[in-house]
Amino acid sequence: MTTTQMKLAADQFDLMAAGTKTIEIRLHDPKRQAIQVGDTIRFVNLANASQVLDKPVRGYRLFPTFAALYQAYSPVSVGSQPTDSVAQMVQATYTIYTPEQERRWGVMAIEV
Repeated sequence: MTTTQMKLAADQFDLMAAGTKTIEIRLHDPKRQAIQVGDTIRFVNLANASQVLDKPVRGYRLFPTFAALYQAYSPVSVGSQPTDSVAQMVQATYTIYTPEQERRWGVMAIEV
């Protein structure tokens, strides 16, 4: 069992702390490929690095695209608004990751 650190924007950190965000979306890059069920993720609030939240990894699923991932989960569980469409969520994600990164690595839903 290992602990992996990941940074979260303040709004996403708050949703994770409240328990409404239960799925963390990441590229399936080499760092994330090492994550196993039972590991711990230490989430660090980007706005206040002294705020951390440890969550156990309960599971994960791999997807070829963010769109495929967002179709599999409710918007609230991934940290979006309940009325957000898949297209809106994908566009928001593309402000963090590029379509090229998505094509290269694929994406993962980490269940915490």
